[in-house]
Amino acid sequence: MILNTADLPTSVQSHELVATLVAGANARALRVAPCLAEEDNTAARAEAKLILAGAVQRWAEAGAGGIQQVTAGPFQVATDTRQRTGFNLWPSEIEVLQSLCAGDKGGAFTVDTMPTGETPTRHPFLTA
Repeated sequence: MILNTADLPTSVQSHELVATLVAGANARALRVAPCLAEEDNTAARAEAKLILAGAVQRWAEAGAGGIQQVTAGPFQVATDTRQRTGFNLWPSEIEVLQSLCAGDKGGAFTVDTMPTGETPTRHPFLTA
């Protein structure tokens, strides 16, 4: 387990679905970033714990907030501060979790195409 219920704020710990949310967040994180299952990967697991805690808190507070409407003559503006519902990790959270497993892999690389000898070899058509 990456995230435990005790890692969450007390207001979230009292949510009726907190055990389900924590279990689902851990399972989803391990599915998108399998390297987090390794116990010796402490730095990556600490960062993943922070991401998952934010996601579980967002899920627990889904629907909280309100709608504010302001009217001035014929004009009206509505501001919706309600949290989105749904129990999915955001794409940005998935990208960060996957990048924790990428490490140094997948970066740019070069291939040396020149011979290692002291005198460079010339192509037969380019000799003058």
